[in-house]
Amino acid sequence: MDRIVSVSTMAFDGHSLETALDELAALGVTHVEPASVDKVFQHLVEEDFCDRRAAWLRAELLARGLSCLSLSAHMDLTQPDSVDRFHRRLEFARNIGARCVNSIAGPTGKLEGFRKNIPAIADRARDLGVMIALENHGDLLDREQQVLDFIREVNHPAIRVNYDTGNAWYYSKGAINPVEELALLAPVVAHVHLKTPQVDDGMLRWVALGEGILDLPAAARVLKERLPGVPVSYELSPRQRSRDFEPRWRMPEVPPLAEIRATISRSLRALQRVLA
Repeated sequence: MDRIVSVSTMAFDGHSLETALDELAALGVTHVEPASVDKVFQHLVEEDFCDRRAAWLRAELLARGLSCLSLSAHMDLTQPDSVDRFHRRLEFARNIGARCVNSIAGPTGKLEGFRKNIPAIADRARDLGVMIALENHGDLLDREQQVLDFIREVNHPAIRVNYDTGNAWYYSKGAINPVEELALLAPVVAHVHLKTPQVDDGMLRWVALGEGILDLPAAARVLKERLPGVPVSYELSPRQRSRDFEPRWRMPEVPPLAEIRATISRSLRALQRVLA
């Protein structure tokens, strides 16, 4: 089956969304994943999730020959205002042509808030024809069998998993093999974030696919054998750092466009080789 490969605009942290779109189009990328991670990185802020800005972004994508299958719209789904806020993200996604909205679920200890909110959120996604893919994030969705059990308890066709290979490794402090876990969770996975860390003297940074800890050929075998056709997105966070698995922070320096461009190019070539 054909597989859509996107690139997240998070790679252009420190540069504008328009610059990210220009650069990705120039690289020959066909699909982009606009990134909005609440309180962390936002090419789209709260006020952008409206019909007017959706029409603007759809026009910007069209002008560059780009398409959007997935939207990164991470926010806490357990809060009293989460339903209305996430409804706006779902409608925004539908209006830019995206069929999958990736988000965290919410902090551990807020399960009742999630249970209260998720029926209305999931039903709205179903009505819009959009899938919600909850990310393995070290929160309400943590790891392995717990993730399977969580999705099965939710029991809604519009709720699946966005499996992030970097999160699996980081939040388990290196104890989990992302390739093995991806195979285990395949029945509930609707979208995959591929990213890989490199660690030097305890310092983590995110690098090109094929150049870090992730066993890319093994991940590709799981994608081909267990997840045919499931879309993937390359997510690079060039400014993020962590020492010895401590909370991540952002470097003040903004990487030059040439460096970001080269990292994305190497990643896409590596991914193309292993998926061929």
